[in-house]
Amino acid sequence: MANVKVTVFGLNQGARIARLLKEHEDAELTCVAGFGQQAEDVAAEVGAKLYGDYHDLLAAEEVDAAVIALPNSLHKDATIACCEAGVKFILLEKPIANTPEDAQAIIDCCHEHGVTLLIGHHRRSSNLFLFLKDFLASGKLGDIVGIQSSFGIAKEIHYWDAEWHQVPSGAILLVNAIHDLDDLNNVTGMTVKKVYAAKRNTIRGYEAEDSVSVLFEFEEGATATYFVSDGTPSPWNYDLLAGENEQWAYETGEDSMHIFGTKGSFGFPSMTFYHYPSEKDEEYGWRHPLVKETFTVERNNPMASEVDHFLDLCCGRETVPRCTGEQGLASLKVINATIESGNTGQVVTID
Repeated sequence: MANVKVTVFGLNQGARIARLLKEHEDAELTCVAGFGQQAEDVAAEVGAKLYGDYHDLLAAEEVDAAVIALPNSLHKDATIACCEAGVKFILLEKPIANTPEDAQAIIDCCHEHGVTLLIGHHRRSSNLFLFLKDFLASGKLGDIVGIQSSFGIAKEIHYWDAEWHQVPSGAILLVNAIHDLDDLNNVTGMTVKKVYAAKRNTIRGYEAEDSVSVLFEFEEGATATYFVSDGTPSPWNYDLLAGENEQWAYETGEDSMHIFGTKGSFGFPSMTFYHYPSEKDEEYGWRHPLVKETFTVERNNPMASEVDHFLDLCCGRETVPRCTGEQGLASLKVINATIESGNTGQVVTID
């Protein structure tokens, strides 16, 4: 399939993807759905017909693929509408839904209608994470014993003018931490079983949390600690260190995640691997110097690579989505368990 007829629902979060599709040789973006000045401006920019209601679009237009970048609560209804209208490929922005029940309904509907579903956890298309996933799978690190991860950052003062950022549904766990937690699921291939989270709102005093510390226990035996805050100036977060978003500052030489294994440890995204020359007594242990290897990985634009991957799926060049519905559901369960634990102060076990 060439010249895939594709549409985008939601031109706030979906604006970047609409622009990428407009320039892509395999995509034909003729119509979009959204409302308000932002939607009108983006539709005019990409030269696509604008519908105020995606139901009207699906009734009037024939499309092969749809990008759904609507609020999370609308994901299920929009997916079902696409499936019933004959759309065969869906890129659904993260998280897959607000609840596991809605997520499962989305997965079931796509299976029933033979629809290929890609969940928009775009970091899975980052060259840095693709390298890390392959490196861990190679066994060079040995068995993963523990992980330390952080997302410490300071958002602009005017960010808080939007009232929805001042409540939990627009706070750091659902907006930012969902990325980092999906990263853990993605690169390790392990399953989180228990979560304990302590959350605070002491920086600004809004209902929304502004810092959270979390302990994860994996079914495979490893543990991970995670700290997230959007009111702490620091370089120790993936977004600033990766340099993948041209709108943000770019910091270098630090890490947002350390992975500890039985054969060595890995600093990410500095791509640094520490290990001993061998496991022989005369070369192993704290009395001996560690070997330090640093890998060079070409940086890319993960959002653009995600669009490439989506169109590869549409054209049959690839058959396995980098983030399936089931994988999106697994990450949703982890973030929901984190929120529940933070609210109750109790350890939460994930079914």
